[in-house]
Amino acid sequence: MSMQNPLARVRGKGSSGAGSHHWRSQRYSSLILLLLTAWVLWLGVALAGADYASARAAMSSPFNAGMAILFAGTVFYHAQLGLQVVIEDYVHIAALEFALLVLVRFACIVAFLISAIATLKLALGA
Repeated sequence: MSMQNPLARVRGKGSSGAGSHHWRSQRYSSLILLLLTAWVLWLGVALAGADYASARAAMSSPFNAGMAILFAGTVFYHAQLGLQVVIEDYVHIAALEFALLVLVRFACIVAFLISAIATLKLALGA
């Protein structure tokens, strides 16, 4: 039995401080997604019923191509952050948690690269 005060036993074992950065990153990415989703919806409505050539012409604009790549990057970054929180909270086997975190990060990077390459191919007319 310890004669130490319970507060003294836990002092110095508090938060690592990384949680607030993660929380802030999720909020910033969600705000950026809100704005970019409005742009995606506007572009979708503008291109509704258009043929492939019209869609390709719209995406050949550097602004639209850049916004599409930014949208894809933000979507996959936000998804990775959210899945990381779920995995860290609900997976209690350390090796499985690590493997899932690596898998989610890898999958989000690959999905973003595929999206960016497809957007560039569409924009550049390849």
